[in-house]
Amino acid sequence: MRKYTGQAILLSLVFSLAWSVNAGAEIVRGGALLGSVSPVVKISRESNSLKNIEEGETLYVFSEKGDPVVRIKVKNVYSDQIYSEPLSMDVVNRIRETGAILIFSNLPEYGAMIKATLAGSEEAFRKFVSDNPESELRPEAERIADGIVFRPYKLRGTAEAFEEFMRKHPDNYYFQRALERRDYVIFITYKSADKLSGYREFISRYPDNLHVSDAKARMRELLSQFEEVSVEHLAVDARNLVGKKVKFYAYLHSVLPIYLEGTSVGKKTAGFESPRNSVDYVNFQVESNDYVLWRLFTPRENAELSKKIQLARKGAILTIYGQVFSAEGNAPWIDVTDFEFRE
Repeated sequence: MRKYTGQAILLSLVFSLAWSVNAGAEIVRGGALLGSVSPVVKISRESNSLKNIEEGETLYVFSEKGDPVVRIKVKNVYSDQIYSEPLSMDVVNRIRETGAILIFSNLPEYGAMIKATLAGSEEAFRKFVSDNPESELRPEAERIADGIVFRPYKLRGTAEAFEEFMRKHPDNYYFQRALERRDYVIFITYKSADKLSGYREFISRYPDNLHVSDAKARMRELLSQFEEVSVEHLAVDARNLVGKKVKFYAYLHSVLPIYLEGTSVGKKTAGFESPRNSVDYVNFQVESNDYVLWRLFTPRENAELSKKIQLARKGAILTIYGQVFSAEGNAPWIDVTDFEFRE
């Protein structure tokens, strides 16, 4: 079983003064010091923390290895420090001889939690839970154990890894986080491409994904960038539309490599040079009200879009989104970024 580095967990777990509420009871823990002159244990109250520790309260002191050192009673609570009642000199000498780092808690089983932390394995934390089923630390130990199980899947970081984790560990504390990470990993691919066609595919393939609403919102943003025009407008006023993103409706006329550079000749003349080639683009044509637009292009790298247009039937009604990039020959040259079939 993979382990966490125990010391790293211990630092975050006990070496900073902290208290937490768990199942209605307060858990107090932190670092402590033996007085350099007086035989008392001192606990710092940084930023006026540890407000609920009272005089007469019993605290348990452990070494950094989780071994019990001494049980103390709180004698004085000041604004910046807490002092214990004096310790016996035998205890004081033993602490000084070992040079132990002192860690305190109000829970007697906290030493066992330190030992589990240093072991850094799932088994160690499960054993703590088994040995201390009523402990206020049980939820924390279970959460850490579940985190150790989750960690290798998190490091892999793929949708498949998170799927596997969710399938194998449906009751794990980090199940919801795995679901969120899986959905984000799937969504980020489409978000990076940032294409209408991609977002449509995402919504269709993953209707329950947590980011469907984000995809729909981004689609609305992208669609708002397109100016709705008619095919006639495009045909007769192409020069004034260069550089603009346009949306229009038309019937599919044909899918022919007429205005592409490459081995396909089509209607191309010897003196004609196209900025689009047959290797990287599909050239298709649309019509409406006796106007035919011959120079529409979609990139082959958008496999779904280029395949969809090549399989479309003649006369299919399309909603087309694209950008006019040229008006060479007094005709619109349009890079198509997306299209939809209309009923």
